[in-house]
Amino acid sequence: MHEAYRPVVDDGRGRFPEDLRVKAPRGARAAIAAAAQLKHTSHSEYVRQALLRCLEADGVKLRRGLVELA
Repeated sequence: MHEAYRPVVDDGRGRFPEDLRVKAPRGARAAIAAAAQLKHTSHSEYVRQALLRCLEADGVKLRRGLVELA
């Protein structure tokens, strides 16, 4: 389990208390569905993992709800 998945405070909202909405290019939903299927995971989990990988590649880590810059 990625460190970002561990809640700092258990307030009843679970491991993923924040909603995130983004504008995406046409076809993104289908591309995410295809990638998630290849990885045998849900669409939401695929997007969470992709987001964390991209942040870490850019030198930003999310650990237990806190942002760390590399």
